[in-house]
Amino acid sequence: MAEISSTGDQMLHLLEIVAFEGPRSTAELAVAAGINRTVAHRLLSTLHGRGYLGRQGRAYVLGPVLAQIAAMSDLDGMVRLAEPVMRDLARALGESVVLHRIDGDMAVVVGQAVAEDQMVRVQHREGSRHSLAVGASGRAILAWQPERFVQRIVAQSAAPDSLRAQLSRTRAEGYALSENELQQGVVGAAVPLAEADGAVRFSLAVLMPSHRAERLATLLPALLDAGRRIEAQVGQANG
Repeated sequence: MAEISSTGDQMLHLLEIVAFEGPRSTAELAVAAGINRTVAHRLLSTLHGRGYLGRQGRAYVLGPVLAQIAAMSDLDGMVRLAEPVMRDLARALGESVVLHRIDGDMAVVVGQAVAEDQMVRVQHREGSRHSLAVGASGRAILAWQPERFVQRIVAQSAAPDSLRAQLSRTRAEGYALSENELQQGVVGAAVPLAEADGAVRFSLAVLMPSHRAERLATLLPALLDAGRRIEAQVGQANG
């Protein structure tokens, strides 16, 4: 694993706490992050000064710079356009629907719609990431990348022949499948989402506990249709 900056890691951890848990004071953030209060104050002051955090009384909240970054990173409006389709699909299928985007060699969660009516359900944390070589969501993106890129990822894989076969099957069938890869007891299917320029940088997946795995095949038509609807909306928005 590449060496990382401990200071940068602490700063991002503080930012994530505010993003996922809501407004917090310096003292509360220091405890939550497990760092010295003086260090937390210095890092939070930096984030505040750069606009990544704002203030509401004694509490830190998300700042305006994050909204600007999110707007710029939403490639062709994919996230915004996919959200209502994802909510409808999750409601119709009764399973969780997740949107991933490519980030270097990784697939990162950029949106999800959780099946609220299921007592046992799959849920990801937005911003979580994993290798493109692992899981249906990653392979649904990887299968449509340039060959030189695919070759590099395949060469780094622990089972290159198996991965190459999975990618070939994904391209032939138009979707990828996974079982017990990123999470034990979870199965899923994912489809690629092509943007207006034909590039595939996103995937749409339906995920469920393995005890409902027999439903997966019956849900594929709806997943494929949802993918086509999102692609059509992206094309119209950029037409």
